[in-house]
Amino acid sequence: MALPNLLIVGAAKSGTTSLHNYLNQHPSVFMCSPKEPHFLINKEIGEQRIPKGVLNIEDYKALFKEASNMKYRGESSVMYLSFPEFAIKNINKYLSKDVKIIIMLRNPVERAYSGYQHVKRYNLMESLSFKKALDQSENRYHNISNMAPASRYLELGMYFEQVKKFIREFDNVHVIIYDDYKNDFSSEMDSIFKFLNVDVFKVNTEKKHMVGGWKWKNDRIKSLMIKKNFFKTVLKFLLPFKSLRKIIRENFHKRNTNKIEKVNPETEKWLKDYYRSDVEKLSLLLDKDLNDWTR
Repeated sequence: MALPNLLIVGAAKSGTTSLHNYLNQHPSVFMCSPKEPHFLINKEIGEQRIPKGVLNIEDYKALFKEASNMKYRGESSVMYLSFPEFAIKNINKYLSKDVKIIIMLRNPVERAYSGYQHVKRYNLMESLSFKKALDQSENRYHNISNMAPASRYLELGMYFEQVKKFIREFDNVHVIIYDDYKNDFSSEMDSIFKFLNVDVFKVNTEKKHMVGGWKWKNDRIKSLMIKKNFFKTVLKFLLPFKSLRKIIRENFHKRNTNKIEKVNPETEKWLKDYYRSDVEKLSLLLDKDLNDWTR
Protein backbone atom coordinates (compact mmCIF):
# COMPACT_ATOMS: atom_id res chain seq x y z
CA MET A 1 0.00 0.00 0.00
CA ALA A 2 1.25 3.50 -0.83
CA LEU A 3 0.03 4.89 2.47
CA PRO A 4 1.88 5.64 5.71
CA ASN A 5 2.24 3.14 8.52
CA LEU A 6 4.20 5.55 10.74
CA LEU A 7 2.95 8.87 12.07
CA ILE A 8 4.66 11.51 14.19
CA VAL A 9 1.52 13.29 15.35
CA GLY A 10 3.00 16.16 17.42
CA ALA A 11 3.25 18.17 19.51
CA ALA A 12 4.33 21.19 17.50
CA LYS A 13 7.67 22.74 18.54
CA SER A 14 8.74 19.59 20.37
CA GLY A 15 11.52 18.29 18.12
CA THR A 16 9.38 16.63 15.46
CA THR A 17 11.21 18.20 12.51
CA SER A 18 14.59 16.88 13.59
CA LEU A 19 13.16 13.43 14.35
CA HIS A 20 11.40 13.34 10.96
CA ASN A 21 14.69 14.03 9.19
CA TYR A 22 16.73 11.67 11.36
CA LEU A 23 14.32 8.80 10.81
CA ASN A 24 14.48 9.45 7.08
CA GLN A 25 18.17 8.51 7.18
CA HIS A 26 17.36 4.97 8.30
CA PRO A 27 17.48 2.44 5.42
CA SER A 28 14.15 0.91 6.51
CA VAL A 29 12.27 4.19 6.89
CA PHE A 30 10.91 6.68 4.37
CA MET A 31 9.60 10.00 5.64
CA CYS A 32 7.64 12.06 3.14
CA SER A 33 8.26 15.56 1.83
CA PRO A 34 6.59 17.85 2.66
CA LYS A 35 6.85 16.78 6.27
CA GLU A 36 3.33 17.90 7.26
CA PRO A 37 0.63 17.05 4.68
CA HIS A 38 -2.06 17.07 7.40
CA PHE A 39 -4.35 15.06 5.10
CA LEU A 40 -6.11 13.38 8.02
CA ILE A 41 -7.54 16.65 9.40
CA ASN A 42 -7.38 19.26 6.61
CA LYS A 43 -10.98 19.08 5.45
CA GLU A 44 -12.36 18.92 8.98
CA ILE A 45 -10.55 21.96 10.38
CA GLY A 46 -10.81 24.11 7.24
CA GLU A 47 -8.96 23.83 3.97
CA GLN A 48 -7.35 27.28 4.22
CA ARG A 49 -5.71 26.76 7.60
CA ILE A 50 -2.72 24.57 6.64
CA PRO A 51 -0.30 25.95 4.02
CA LYS A 52 0.35 23.37 1.30
CA GLY A 53 -1.98 20.89 2.97
CA VAL A 54 -2.95 17.74 1.04
CA LEU A 55 -6.69 17.46 0.50
CA ASN A 56 -7.37 14.28 -1.48
CA ILE A 57 -6.39 10.67 -1.06
CA GLU A 58 -4.64 10.31 -4.41
CA ASP A 59 -2.27 13.19 -3.67
CA TYR A 60 -1.67 11.70 -0.22
CA LYS A 61 -0.81 8.30 -1.71
CA ALA A 62 1.54 9.97 -4.18
CA LEU A 63 3.72 11.20 -1.31
CA PHE A 64 4.60 7.58 -0.45
CA LYS A 65 4.44 5.90 -3.85
CA GLU A 66 8.19 5.61 -4.32
CA ALA A 67 8.51 3.90 -0.92
CA SER A 68 5.82 1.24 -1.27
CA ASN A 69 8.39 -1.51 -0.60
CA MET A 70 9.89 0.15 2.51
CA LYS A 71 9.19 -1.27 5.96
CA TYR A 72 8.00 2.16 7.13
CA ARG A 73 6.45 5.04 5.27
CA GLY A 74 5.96 8.00 7.55
CA GLU A 75 4.73 11.56 7.85
CA SER A 76 4.84 14.13 10.65
CA SER A 77 1.74 16.33 10.73
CA VAL A 78 2.03 17.92 14.15
CA MET A 79 -1.56 19.14 14.41
CA TYR A 80 -2.93 15.59 14.50
CA LEU A 81 -2.30 15.46 18.25
CA SER A 82 -4.37 18.57 18.98
CA PHE A 83 -7.31 17.38 16.85
CA PRO A 84 -7.58 13.74 18.01
CA GLU A 85 -11.28 13.46 17.18
CA PHE A 86 -10.56 14.03 13.47
CA ALA A 87 -7.13 12.42 13.24
CA ILE A 88 -8.16 9.17 14.97
CA LYS A 89 -11.32 8.84 12.88
CA ASN A 90 -9.36 9.19 9.65
CA ILE A 91 -6.45 7.00 10.74
CA ASN A 92 -9.03 4.26 11.23
CA LYS A 93 -10.66 5.09 7.90
CA TYR A 94 -7.58 5.25 5.68
CA LEU A 95 -4.68 3.55 7.45
CA SER A 96 -3.96 0.22 9.11
CA LYS A 97 -4.95 -0.32 12.72
CA ASP A 98 -1.32 -1.37 13.27
CA VAL A 99 0.06 2.07 12.36
CA LYS A 100 2.94 3.12 14.61
CA ILE A 101 2.39 6.47 16.31
CA ILE A 102 5.05 8.67 17.89
CA ILE A 103 4.11 11.54 20.20
CA MET A 104 6.71 14.11 21.26
CA LEU A 105 5.91 16.36 24.22
CA ARG A 106 7.66 19.49 25.42
CA ASN A 107 7.15 21.55 28.55
CA PRO A 108 3.87 23.29 27.58
CA VAL A 109 5.03 26.67 28.94
CA GLU A 110 8.15 26.58 26.77
CA ARG A 111 6.15 25.13 23.89
CA ALA A 112 3.62 27.99 23.98
CA TYR A 113 6.30 30.68 23.78
CA SER A 114 8.28 28.80 21.12
CA GLY A 115 5.07 28.26 19.14
CA TYR A 116 4.24 31.96 19.30
CA GLN A 117 7.72 32.95 18.13
CA HIS A 118 7.52 30.44 15.27
CA VAL A 119 4.17 31.75 14.04
CA LYS A 120 5.37 35.33 14.42
CA ARG A 121 8.42 34.52 12.25
CA TYR A 122 6.53 32.87 9.40
CA ASN A 123 2.96 34.17 9.48
CA LEU A 124 2.01 37.76 8.63
CA MET A 125 -1.24 37.40 10.57
CA GLU A 126 0.57 37.33 13.93
CA SER A 127 1.27 40.88 15.11
CA LEU A 128 0.19 40.77 18.76
CA SER A 129 2.37 40.63 21.86
CA PHE A 130 2.70 37.18 23.43
CA LYS A 131 0.30 37.93 26.29
CA LYS A 132 -2.34 39.40 23.98
CA ALA A 133 -1.92 36.48 21.59
CA LEU A 134 -2.51 34.07 24.48
CA ASP A 135 -5.62 35.95 25.56
CA GLN A 136 -7.07 36.01 22.05
CA SER A 137 -5.78 32.72 20.62
CA GLU A 138 -8.97 30.65 20.75
CA ASN A 139 -11.27 33.52 19.83
CA ARG A 140 -9.11 34.39 16.82
CA TYR A 141 -8.84 30.80 15.68
CA HIS A 142 -12.59 30.16 15.77
CA ASN A 143 -13.53 33.47 14.14
CA ILE A 144 -10.93 33.77 11.36
CA SER A 145 -11.34 31.02 8.80
CA ASN A 146 -7.72 30.98 7.64
CA MET A 147 -6.05 31.42 11.04
CA ALA A 148 -3.42 28.71 11.43
CA PRO A 149 -4.04 26.12 14.17
CA ALA A 150 -0.45 26.71 15.30
CA SER A 151 -1.76 30.01 16.74
CA ARG A 152 -3.74 28.09 19.40
CA TYR A 153 -0.83 28.59 21.77
CA LEU A 154 -2.67 27.50 24.92
CA GLU A 155 -4.75 24.63 23.57
CA LEU A 156 -1.83 22.89 21.85
CA GLY A 157 -0.17 22.35 25.22
CA MET A 158 -3.18 20.71 26.89
CA TYR A 159 -1.69 17.27 26.36
CA PHE A 160 -3.56 15.01 28.76
CA GLU A 161 -6.80 14.44 26.84
CA GLN A 162 -4.99 14.46 23.50
CA VAL A 163 -2.48 11.78 24.49
CA LYS A 164 -5.08 9.72 26.37
CA LYS A 165 -7.26 9.43 23.27
CA PHE A 166 -4.41 8.15 21.12
CA ILE A 167 -3.20 5.69 23.77
CA ARG A 168 -6.71 4.31 24.29
CA GLU A 169 -7.35 3.93 20.55
CA PHE A 170 -4.07 2.44 19.34
CA ASP A 171 -1.75 -0.27 20.63
CA ASN A 172 1.45 1.05 19.06
CA VAL A 173 2.03 4.47 20.62
CA HIS A 174 5.46 5.70 21.72
CA VAL A 175 5.74 8.90 23.79
CA ILE A 176 8.96 10.94 23.85
CA ILE A 177 9.66 13.77 26.26
CA TYR A 178 11.60 16.54 24.52
CA ASP A 179 13.99 17.08 27.45
CA ASP A 180 14.97 13.40 27.35
CA TYR A 181 15.38 13.54 23.57
CA LYS A 182 17.62 16.62 23.89
CA ASN A 183 19.67 15.45 26.88
CA ASP A 184 20.14 11.76 26.03
CA PHE A 185 19.66 11.71 22.28
CA SER A 186 21.35 8.35 21.57
CA SER A 187 19.28 6.46 24.13
CA GLU A 188 16.05 8.04 22.88
CA MET A 189 16.84 7.15 19.27
CA ASP A 190 17.68 3.58 20.28
CA SER A 191 14.32 3.43 22.06
CA ILE A 192 12.57 4.63 18.91
CA PHE A 193 14.35 2.05 16.76
CA LYS A 194 13.34 -0.64 19.25
CA PHE A 195 9.73 0.56 19.09
CA LEU A 196 9.87 0.31 15.29
CA ASN A 197 11.65 -3.05 15.44
CA VAL A 198 14.42 -1.93 13.10
CA ASP A 199 18.19 -2.09 13.43
CA VAL A 200 19.85 0.52 15.63
CA PHE A 201 21.28 3.16 13.35
CA LYS A 202 23.68 6.05 13.98
CA VAL A 203 22.12 9.16 12.49
CA ASN A 204 24.00 12.18 11.22
CA THR A 205 23.06 15.13 13.41
CA GLU A 206 25.31 17.75 11.83
CA LYS A 207 22.48 19.46 9.97
CA LYS A 208 20.14 21.37 12.29
CA HIS A 209 16.42 21.66 11.59
CA MET A 210 14.01 24.52 12.35
CA VAL A 211 16.44 26.34 14.62
CA GLY A 212 14.57 28.92 16.68
CA GLY A 213 15.61 31.65 19.09
CA TRP A 214 15.48 34.52 16.59
CA LYS A 215 13.03 37.12 15.26
CA TRP A 216 12.92 39.58 12.39
CA LYS A 217 14.12 43.10 13.22
CA ASN A 218 10.98 44.66 11.70
CA ASP A 219 7.76 43.79 9.89
CA ARG A 220 8.97 45.21 6.58
CA ILE A 221 11.84 42.73 6.41
CA LYS A 222 9.55 39.92 7.57
CA SER A 223 7.04 40.71 4.81
CA LEU A 224 9.82 40.83 2.21
CA MET A 225 11.05 37.37 3.22
CA ILE A 226 7.65 35.69 3.56
CA LYS A 227 5.69 37.04 0.61
CA LYS A 228 6.28 36.16 -3.00
CA ASN A 229 7.72 39.28 -4.60
CA PHE A 230 9.57 40.67 -7.60
CA PHE A 231 12.87 40.96 -5.72
CA LYS A 232 13.03 37.24 -4.93
CA THR A 233 11.99 36.30 -8.49
CA VAL A 234 14.74 38.45 -10.01
CA LEU A 235 17.33 37.16 -7.54
CA LYS A 236 16.48 33.57 -8.45
CA PHE A 237 16.84 34.40 -12.16
CA LEU A 238 20.15 36.24 -11.73
CA LEU A 239 21.58 33.66 -9.35
CA PRO A 240 20.62 30.20 -10.63
CA PHE A 241 23.00 28.43 -8.26
CA LYS A 242 21.26 27.33 -5.05
CA SER A 243 24.48 27.31 -3.05
CA LEU A 244 25.14 30.97 -3.83
CA ARG A 245 21.55 31.97 -3.04
CA LYS A 246 21.87 30.12 0.26
CA ILE A 247 24.97 32.12 1.22
CA ILE A 248 23.20 35.38 0.39
CA ARG A 249 20.08 34.32 2.28
CA GLU A 250 22.09 33.36 5.37
CA ASN A 251 23.99 36.65 5.32
CA PHE A 252 20.75 38.61 4.93
CA HIS A 253 19.22 36.63 7.78
CA LYS A 254 22.16 37.34 10.08
CA ARG A 255 21.96 41.07 9.40
CA ASN A 256 18.20 41.39 9.80
CA THR A 257 17.34 39.28 12.83
CA ASN A 258 17.72 39.56 16.59
CA LYS A 259 17.70 37.03 19.39
CA ILE A 260 14.32 36.70 21.05
CA GLU A 261 13.99 37.93 24.62
CA LYS A 262 13.04 35.64 27.49
CA VAL A 263 9.38 35.26 28.31
CA ASN A 264 8.00 37.78 30.80
CA PRO A 265 8.20 36.20 34.32
CA GLU A 266 4.59 37.13 35.13
CA THR A 267 3.36 35.52 31.91
CA GLU A 268 5.49 32.46 32.62
CA LYS A 269 3.94 32.11 36.08
CA TRP A 270 0.45 32.52 34.62
CA LEU A 271 1.17 29.75 32.11
CA LYS A 272 2.47 27.42 34.82
CA ASP A 273 -0.73 27.92 36.79
CA TYR A 274 -2.78 27.36 33.65
CA TYR A 275 -1.14 24.03 32.81
CA ARG A 276 -0.53 22.65 36.32
CA SER A 277 -3.60 20.44 36.61
CA ASP A 278 -3.21 19.05 33.10
CA VAL A 279 0.46 18.21 33.72
CA GLU A 280 -0.44 16.40 36.95
CA LYS A 281 -2.91 14.21 35.07
CA LEU A 282 -0.47 13.61 32.24
CA SER A 283 2.18 12.50 34.74
CA LEU A 284 -0.19 9.86 36.07
CA LEU A 285 -1.20 8.75 32.59
CA LEU A 286 2.40 8.27 31.45
CA ASP A 287 3.67 7.12 34.87
CA LYS A 288 6.37 9.77 34.63
CA ASP A 289 6.77 12.76 36.91
CA LEU A 290 6.57 15.85 34.70
CA ASN A 291 5.53 18.29 37.43
CA ASP A 292 8.80 20.22 37.20
CA TRP A 293 7.25 21.76 34.08
CA THR A 294 4.92 23.86 36.22
CA ARG A 295 6.88 24.38 39.45
